[in-house]
Amino acid sequence: MITVRPTDRLFFAVRPDAEAVEAICSARRKLCEKAGLSGPEVPPEHLHVTLWRVADYVVPPTSEDIDAIVRQAGTVEMPPFRLSFRCAKSVSRGALVLSAGRGCTDLERLSSRLRDALTSPDAERKHAFRPHMTLMRSETILPERRLKAIAWTVREIVLVHSLLGKATHRPVGRLPLRTRQLPLPGFDF
Repeated sequence: MITVRPTDRLFFAVRPDAEAVEAICSARRKLCEKAGLSGPEVPPEHLHVTLWRVADYVVPPTSEDIDAIVRQAGTVEMPPFRLSFRCAKSVSRGALVLSAGRGCTDLERLSSRLRDALTSPDAERKHAFRPHMTLMRSETILPERRLKAIAWTVREIVLVHSLLGKATHRPVGRLPLRTRQLPLPGFDF
């Protein structure tokens, strides 16, 4: 029997703004110098925090698939919020990540709301959400290190199409964070 492996993945993520990307790359450079880390780095334009992995595909997802997923995710209500990472550490498979510890309540809430919008109520919850941002892969293990906080305001979620094993990430949908607009008495919008 032939096993067909997925070639494509869709996932929702938040991405740092330009100032945060600069701070992240600077922190990574300093960690590499101080701890002797080396290995493939995540390109600045690929830095992200995964909120929810939508699906893996053995053929590329269609534009109809993408539109339906974006429509479903569009029901999520969440105001913009501040996200801050305060430490770096090595985790499984040699990944060096930024971690926020317990300081990601809003990010956890956003992930949960997104998961609820995209899955059926009885869907199995396979993995706990552990907010992190992968910076690079290294064979050198780095114990947890405190960093000067790296923060930005999360204003949107991005649906990313990834070509598995090819280091290709392409944004295919963007949704601004928002709260429901309540009508004001006497005003007709």
